Amino acid sequence: MPIARLAVVVVMAMGLGFGAPQFLDNSALSISLESFPRVPVKVTILNPGKAVTARIKVAGPAASAVSVLGGETVQLPAGGNVTVTLVPGPRLRETSGQLVLYAETGVARRDLRVAPRHLLLRLWPFLAGGLILLVLLAWVLWRRRRPRGEGSPPVAAEERGRAGFTHSDEPAGADSLGRAEYAEALALLANSATPPMVIGVFGEWGIGKTSLLKQVRQVIDGQYGDCAHVWFDPWRHQYDDNPVLPLLHTIVADLGLATKQQVARTLRTISEVLGSLVLSSTVRVNLADVRSSLNDYDERHFRIRTERVRLDEHLTELIAQALAATGKKRLVVFIDDLDRCAGDQVTGLLEALKLHFNRDNCVFFLAVAKEPLFAAVREKYKDLQVDNYLDKIVQFPFEMPRVSAAAFDDYLKSLLQEEIEPTLDLLSIALPRNPRAIKRFLNVLILQDRIAKARNLASYDVSTLAAILLIREGDGEFYAQLAQDPTLLQRIEEDLGTAEEGQQLGWNPLPLQLVSRFRDSRRTVPADVSVYIDLVRSTPISEHTEEESSVVIAVEPPLVAAARGELEEGLAVLAERVDRQVRQLLPDALLAQDLEVDGRPITLDDLVARWDRGLVLVGAPGTGKTVLAARIALRLLEQVEDGDPVPVFVSLGSLDLSRPGFELWMTHALVQHYRTPIAEAVAMVNRQRLVYLLDGLDEVPDALNRDKIAQEMVRWHELTGARIAVTDRSLSPRDPLAVHPAFFDAQVKGVTEEEAARLLGASSGLRVDAAELAGSPALLANLADSSSWLREASEEGGDLVELYAERALANLDDGPALRAILRDIARHLISRGQMGFDNESREIRAIFRQGNKVGQQVRQALEDLTRVGLLRQFAPDQYHFVHHHLLRYFAGDH
Repeated sequence: MPIARLAVVVVMAMGLGFGAPQFLDNSALSISLESFPRVPVKVTILNPGKAVTARIKVAGPAASAVSVLGGETVQLPAGGNVTVTLVPGPRLRETSGQLVLYAETGVARRDLRVAPRHLLLRLWPFLAGGLILLVLLAWVLWRRRRPRGEGSPPVAAEERGRAGFTHSDEPAGADSLGRAEYAEALALLANSATPPMVIGVFGEWGIGKTSLLKQVRQVIDGQYGDCAHVWFDPWRHQYDDNPVLPLLHTIVADLGLATKQQVARTLRTISEVLGSLVLSSTVRVNLADVRSSLNDYDERHFRIRTERVRLDEHLTELIAQALAATGKKRLVVFIDDLDRCAGDQVTGLLEALKLHFNRDNCVFFLAVAKEPLFAAVREKYKDLQVDNYLDKIVQFPFEMPRVSAAAFDDYLKSLLQEEIEPTLDLLSIALPRNPRAIKRFLNVLILQDRIAKARNLASYDVSTLAAILLIREGDGEFYAQLAQDPTLLQRIEEDLGTAEEGQQLGWNPLPLQLVSRFRDSRRTVPADVSVYIDLVRSTPISEHTEEESSVVIAVEPPLVAAARGELEEGLAVLAERVDRQVRQLLPDALLAQDLEVDGRPITLDDLVARWDRGLVLVGAPGTGKTVLAARIALRLLEQVEDGDPVPVFVSLGSLDLSRPGFELWMTHALVQHYRTPIAEAVAMVNRQRLVYLLDGLDEVPDALNRDKIAQEMVRWHELTGARIAVTDRSLSPRDPLAVHPAFFDAQVKGVTEEEAARLLGASSGLRVDAAELAGSPALLANLADSSSWLREASEEGGDLVELYAERALANLDDGPALRAILRDIARHLISRGQMGFDNESREIRAIFRQGNKVGQQVRQALEDLTRVGLLRQFAPDQYHFVHHHLLRYFAGDH
């Protein structure tokens, strides 16, 4: 793909904001050759944003097996949805690929697989009878060998025996989470309640619904001989026209009645009636037909009503025959995995339970997650109250119980193999109490542990590996920061060791909790966890077909619900945080700044009024460019009204330039500096809801990176029209910002020499360059507050700035140690051609560590150096020397 095309595609992919179209269901789509093409597959696309033309394309090998009915182009209405139909392509076969949705506002993907026709189904006419007999024989033998009332085996023995290398994701038949009492109670309810009864077992994915139903079935087997039971998985039959028939076939097969002539005859009759109903329900009669043939209309609808009465009678007969043949009085049907079906199949089965199985000898268990169930009902009935709908179908709602702390610990212990047992205390505080999620995490941990040992990693510790994996799964934002700076865990440990009692640390809760557990158990946090990051790092680019390999969606599409007001709330929160941060950049005494545009003086208000496109604030180091940018941000915040863009202040030296493009830089800057959720940050940037004040282009160390940033600012301004202001030392004639007509520059010259001379009136007898100090408002402000000291220093004589530095250090208890730290920082900055530094960078933290300052001691040292006027904070975690003369002074040998 050409570079230009790649840029366009990536920008489009990044456009997945709150209004981007996306698939209703993002789970993998499996198409069965048994039912396809007889049953077309439908895919629903949601469009919460504006009306847009989109393309839905089958990518990969599946492109020749499946195609989109009516062509690939679809019209998506504003705030609505469209359903497209997939039909066979020229070569229908087992294969896989992706559905790719293209629109100007974004790209969405959904995995697609065409499943093979099962061998047993091809041979079904020959094997059906033998297979059913074999199942019946195995069931009879199992019933005879299993003692009634036999208890469950010990949890640890069962789980460890099954575990092997990894843990099975299949539902457990034995109680391992302290839920035996629930299984007993639900089985009693099924046996003694007055039918008709539908018992809804509700719970999130992986919480153990299927395992609980299996335990209920075991109790029924052992204690309630009058109950017959069957297990129905509607997901395996979701492409059938009517859910009633596969359910009836399951009842007949599970009860071993397939060879009973009378039962088979009744089942065939029901199939014929259902087929007639399906055909009749598809008939549509318009007004002209009704007027011309009212008799035909009445006859047709009378036949439909008659067929429904016949169906009810035959169903009653079939269930009675089934119970009589097994010697039972009540039928208990377990329905599992309904939430994996398409929406119309979900509502179809629910309504079939109410319409056809509302009987006095049937009890149904319905295991389902509520969210997909609610979504299916809303999709079909729009504004209908979902709770009212379910109340009419489910008579007994049962919420899966929360796993107790004791049961969770016991369950976790039972799953831990010997080599990962040291991780128990970390896992117990960070893993979700979800059995399936626990098993999946442990499988990954076991595999990564064995890989680490095979690689002979130096100083390897499985607990550190577990902590990195827990952070990756539980706090993606911090994991991304840790990948950039693998010393962060040591930083947290240092902060914990130096924090005062009761002090709240600003780190994310999960890594803070994990490092605290390391300290409590006297384990060592590695200084650098990069080897662990390299071991577990998840690739940011998923594998696509060759045609689509250059398209990368960098962030997940946000929830559709976020389009309903959350963005405005997020912008209000952002405005508050920007206000707090920029106020910290302003000195206590604000001196009148000397500003010029086109060689003419200009006031701050006039500058803000003139700035409607691009602006470059140019000035020598220390002249007050950062203060001016902060003052502009405050002035804009005062003027913001509903719907206006919000100003953000970002230090360019803190950007992660490894990411492609201005929009990604700003998105992650919002996440990192203002703790904005990633979905909101994407929307704010891509929907042009921000004004950008970007500080310190001159502080970016590499000239190529400076040009790259300037070019990206120009590109983003041309693309969106966003207002962008940037601070820089100077503009060369070939600078991208200097030659672009949309950007103009304002000269920041500090304060006037007259103002500087007035403030330094008490400095006679000292070597001082008033013109030089006029360009350093921060230092002048500090000197103005020290008029008495100036008079004393003038009697001694010497260089004013150097005397100022010595006086500042003398006012600190640990002045000698801080002098050495300032020396190393100054030399580091001069070697890189910079004035400022990021106190979060690894190099600066290493300098403080060499000076025996760690954790909260670093922050305290920076506060002290700022308080005495040697350093100045110009952005979150960004500092510089208040004057370049101080930088040179401390870089020397003193």
